[in-house]
Amino acid sequence: MENFHYRLLIIDDEPLGRELLQSSLSEHGFEVGTAKDGFAALAQMHGALPDLIVSDLKMPNMSGFEFLSMQPTAGRSDASLHFMKTRPSQATLAPASGG
Repeated sequence: MENFHYRLLIIDDEPLGRELLQSSLSEHGFEVGTAKDGFAALAQMHGALPDLIVSDLKMPNMSGFEFLSMQPTAGRSDASLHFMKTRPSQATLAPASGG
């Protein structure tokens, strides 16, 4: 089985959500960074864009919607941005592009 190296960035203001996703994805061989809001994510992305960004929508300081408006994946046709909306009993993941 061939190993692929993918860098992911998880953006969520809930520490438990960040830790669970990071732990689970790291166990599957992904390099996973985390950020507590959009500002922290932009700072981490300076010079090195991840292959996949998973972001919460409602966060203090900079929401997922505001983060998207900053166009963090500009110039990268291969980068993917997804939004995550969590509720106490469920989690959903949807592509930002709608498709």
